[in-house]
Amino acid sequence: CSTLVSRAEDSPSAIPRIDAHAHSGIQERMESYVEIADLLKERHGQNLVAWVDLNFLRGGKTTADEYFELVAETYDNRFLPCLHELMRDGFQYRPDELAGWMDRGVAGVKIWVGLSDAIARPENAAFLAKMEEIGMPGASIHIAQPYPTSWCNDPIQFWRAQKAWERVLDRHPNLIVVNAHMLDHFNSDEQLDYLDYMLTTYPRLHVDLSARFQQFHRMRRDKLRDFMIRHQDRILFGTDIGKAEASTEQMAERYHRCFTMLETDRIVRGSFFEEESVSQGLALPHVALEKIYYRNAVRIYPRLAEVLSKQGHDVAIESKDGP
Repeated sequence: CSTLVSRAEDSPSAIPRIDAHAHSGIQERMESYVEIADLLKERHGQNLVAWVDLNFLRGGKTTADEYFELVAETYDNRFLPCLHELMRDGFQYRPDELAGWMDRGVAGVKIWVGLSDAIARPENAAFLAKMEEIGMPGASIHIAQPYPTSWCNDPIQFWRAQKAWERVLDRHPNLIVVNAHMLDHFNSDEQLDYLDYMLTTYPRLHVDLSARFQQFHRMRRDKLRDFMIRHQDRILFGTDIGKAEASTEQMAERYHRCFTMLETDRIVRGSFFEEESVSQGLALPHVALEKIYYRNAVRIYPRLAEVLSKQGHDVAIESKDGP
């Protein structure tokens, strides 16, 4: 694997940013995302340069060839596509197809099982083993739902899904994974302790921040800040952006809020998806911001190094062992 080293000035605004949890899939959304990035650059000097696209071939509106041609010729490969599997009722893709998709440019596999133990079913083992064998990341693995919330008020359901996932990680120790939404252990200090255990126990496990900025205030700031610094090699920036339901200006400000929460100690009202939460920013160190914004993503998805270089970022590649 490789990692990316920035030679830019020591300023957070100069750091390139990758949204590791996005839902574009079609040109209309891609165009809106690029417009949001352009406005962020113009207003705040912030470089949002690429998106990991979890909507590849969803909805049947484009073929794979059309998608690859579009992102290469129009968007300089700034959108990295991922396959999608539910792992509950059969498969869309066979294990022996995965290497071919990787060769074509697919970055990984999104897996959604929700509040079930389906991920650990025996019939899924061959698929997960092939991902492990060829180094294809679980780009966005959705386990459970946030508890206790309206999404999940049953602790038995929550823990059934979580413990099934642990069994999978025990069986597939070389599987490289990014769990969506901080593995949904992000609602209290106690849940943060459990997430600390998971990241400590499973060295190839990563998590993304998508749709969880509104929960920062539910944990002690000093505890959350220490956690983010301690696990800076395992956390990826992400938003869960789908269609741009608000204006370009509003969407750009949503990104800017999230960046402010990570980079400064200011009081921030609202997050990416809502306006009510109030949190004090974490003021993370520059090196942690670099890893969360792009270096971890480049290590997991090596194609991103070329994408960032083409966007004019002053980077160098150096080898690094590990996931």
